[in-house]
Amino acid sequence: MKNCFFVSLVLFSSILFAQDLNTTIINGNKQTYKLLYKDITKKDTNISNDEISLEKTLLKKLINFDDKNIGKEKDVKQPTNQDEYIKIFDDYINDFLIIDKIKQTLKITQIKLSTLKNEIKDKNTTSLTPQLFCAFYSKEKSLYQKQLLALTNNIKRYKDLLLNNFQNIIFDLTKYSDRLSSLQKKLLSFESKKQQLLIQKERYKLINKTDEIEDIKEQIAKLDLEKSKVLQKQLDFLFLKYSTLLSQKDKEVFKIHKNIILFLEKNISNQEDIKDDLSALLTKLEKKKFGTVTTIKEKGLQEVETQVEKLWKLTEQPIFTINNTPITIIKLITALLIFIIGFFIGALYKRQIKKLTLKNNAITNSTSIILSNLGYYLIFIITFFIVLKVMGIDLSSIALVAGALSVGIGFGLQNIISNFVSGIILMLEKSIKLGDYIQLDENIRGKVVDIKMRAITINTNSNIDIIVPNQDLIQNHVINWTMNDKIRRFEIPFGVAYGTNSKKVEEVVLSAIKNSNFKDIYITKERVTRVVMTNMGDSSVDYELFVWVRGKEILYPKRTISRFLTLIYDTLYENNIEIPFPQQDIHIRSIEDKILKNFSMIDKNNKRKT
Repeated sequence: MKNCFFVSLVLFSSILFAQDLNTTIINGNKQTYKLLYKDITKKDTNISNDEISLEKTLLKKLINFDDKNIGKEKDVKQPTNQDEYIKIFDDYINDFLIIDKIKQTLKITQIKLSTLKNEIKDKNTTSLTPQLFCAFYSKEKSLYQKQLLALTNNIKRYKDLLLNNFQNIIFDLTKYSDRLSSLQKKLLSFESKKQQLLIQKERYKLINKTDEIEDIKEQIAKLDLEKSKVLQKQLDFLFLKYSTLLSQKDKEVFKIHKNIILFLEKNISNQEDIKDDLSALLTKLEKKKFGTVTTIKEKGLQEVETQVEKLWKLTEQPIFTINNTPITIIKLITALLIFIIGFFIGALYKRQIKKLTLKNNAITNSTSIILSNLGYYLIFIITFFIVLKVMGIDLSSIALVAGALSVGIGFGLQNIISNFVSGIILMLEKSIKLGDYIQLDENIRGKVVDIKMRAITINTNSNIDIIVPNQDLIQNHVINWTMNDKIRRFEIPFGVAYGTNSKKVEEVVLSAIKNSNFKDIYITKERVTRVVMTNMGDSSVDYELFVWVRGKEILYPKRTISRFLTLIYDTLYENNIEIPFPQQDIHIRSIEDKILKNFSMIDKNNKRKT
């Protein structure tokens, strides 16, 4: 009667608090679950048979849930020989791996519990199934927590035993040294067998043989288990070697310390906790044997070496591929250094060409510039191919691609190649040099300030730089004012009125030129100053002054012409020679009578007014 009342109370509370967790079920014991199991068949017939079966299954699991032997700590004795010492280390590693698995399982269980709790709160249901699931997962969670606590305490004892007993153990590597090579061979055979099984698995997938696939999965799982055991033995051997060197106070032990951590990183992924804990344990052993100062010093050196190795490995990792060739950071750095060296050699070559030009007057500035540019580009091309070779890029494949695209590239670069060849022709002909004053048309003229392989730069008198392709200089007319010398004849036009004595005009103008202070006027037997009559125009008699000018003033023609025109104007004015304005005479042959009458009437009116 009492039992029936208890069960009724549990069921009533589950109905009453349908949207909350039933703590009676969650915290129940075996007796509670047995009573619920007996009464579960008396539920409402609206509940499906599947749900009743599920509830019964969950209750059976809760009844059979046994946690008496869970959470008990191991009774570990102090080691007396190296086998027992290594066995403690082995247990230490295994328990750490188990802890990691339990932590992962705990996370999953906690997620399940949270999901169920939210489901119970959100859904208004009287079903016991969610409550029973919560009870089962709560029991599992408690079980895992007990296991974690026990394993954590075991690990503490293992570490204490390893720290306090290593000096009392006599270590001997002789009987283990032969095993290492055999372990390595086993690992290789495991990997080979696994690859064969994976290939066979892919074949079975293609022909849809499910049973065979499952059998292969089991074989692969067995291989992985055997491989983990072999890896554990390798780790044991490393620790034995470490302990032996530590007992001998050999500083090589710090390198073995590093190798053990690297072994864990390589073979046990995502195990930062075990690596950190084991490294701390090894450091304590080293401090106990060598002392704190020596350990810190050696650890510092090892840390620097480790960081350098990590950095070096990072530089060797490919960041992208070119033509199926992996390109690493170290290759890029090497390529950059080669480019810098190439540019340095190119700049040094240019500097030497300039020095040679200063020493040897036979080499003009324009020739030196073109030679320096040619050599610089050649050095750059050689550097580029060296870089490709260093980076491991197959030049033959690039040559094939370049050959396939040569026609398109040829059309695309036609103008560039033409300008390049034109630049070489200009260099050989020496028709245009650096510093020459050239004229391309009425609006473009100026001083050549730069000569490159593709174009030259002209600086006008208005300080405007004009880039002219070399091809235009070869194909079109170019006036070079200073090709051989800086002497030019200026033709300066002026006019005088009709009736003026032409000889007097010539005499006064030539006299003014002769008596002027213009030092740039150039006169020889062949090149004399002249005044010539050029035209008898509508308004004036036109003359031109032919005067030769030497020096930089020829580069400023407007300024020079203005200077001579001013001199001519002042000279003509001083000598009372008229400079006529433009004028036209109108000759009237006939006029109509009406127009004459109108003019006469206007004239009479004007007289009356006066």
